[in-house]
Amino acid sequence: MNTPPHFDGEFRLKLHELFLWRRDVRAFRSDPLPSALLNDLFNAASLAPSVGLSEPWRFVLVDNPARRMGVKDSFLAANADALAGYEGERAQLYSTLKMEGLHTAPVQLAVFCDESTSQGHGLGRRTMPETLSYSVVASIQTLGSPRARMV
Repeated sequence: MNTPPHFDGEFRLKLHELFLWRRDVRAFRSDPLPSALLNDLFNAASLAPSVGLSEPWRFVLVDNPARRMGVKDSFLAANADALAGYEGERAQLYSTLKMEGLHTAPVQLAVFCDESTSQGHGLGRRTMPETLSYSVVASIQTLGSPRARMV
């Protein structure tokens, strides 16, 4: 793309509205996710910026029922530990928050950072190794791109 795109005021307003709307992602759909949409999500995620074009993200589909239960058990333990860090009114508020959609989401993904990837030849991460993790975060953010959320 040689000519940079022009984003007019209406586009910027809609983008701001989208950011506000998707900030609270505690509403989960339970209907099956079409495989074509899942491919679109992964393609969107692969467009995320990454240090030195390392693309260190690794997405794993968790579809085995026993593994899904293991993920949920792990979450429940971590959530109980987090709740123990609060007291009184804050603990009561925390306990009412819907913190997970593991029981309703039709698809579960595990996302990992491949810190040993040779892709990108180490550019940028030699001086700031944490940028690999930042790249994965950017990929997760991009995974939930506007196009993917519209379907």
